[in-house]
Parts: sequence; structure tokens; C-alpha cells
Amino acid sequence: MKILSTFFITFFTRKSRSNFEELNAYARINVNGKRAEISLKRCANSTQWDSTKNKGRENSEKIRALNAYLDQVYDTQTTVYRRR
Repeated sequence: MKILSTFFITFFTRKSRSNFEELNAYARINVNGKRAEISLKRCANSTQWDSTKNKGRENSEKIRALNAYLDQVYDTQTTVYRRR
């Protein structure tokens, strides 16, 4: 009997409550149909976020740091899932 398991990580944003031009970054992790969301404690301007790629779109230092952090979170969570 083959056991299938699913694992997905999606990055998304929500509008900030204090500053309407900023978006707060979140990660949604799905494992076998169960979902968890975590705040990444990072933010971006609404014009700097590409919702189709789920990453920052400009080439500024802040957005490059955000994209590097998103890659680091993805790699870390994937490693944790593979070790279990």
C-alpha cells in the first residue's frame, strides 16, 4: 500500500491594520490537507508585491532581503518536513 502525502508552502500578504499601504507577509503550510498560517514579521509596500509569483517585484535592497528571507523560510520548512 502506497501512502501519499502532500506538502505545500504558499506565501501571501494581508493589509496592515496600522498602515494601509503596507502588506504583511505570511506563509501558509499545507501538510496532508491540514493548514497552518504563520506570520513572517516582514512587510512590503503594496506596489512592491507580485501576487502571481508570491514574491517582491522590485530590485531594491529591502525587497531583495525579503525575497532572500522567503527563500530561507521555504528551504527551512522543506528540510523540516523531509526529516520527519
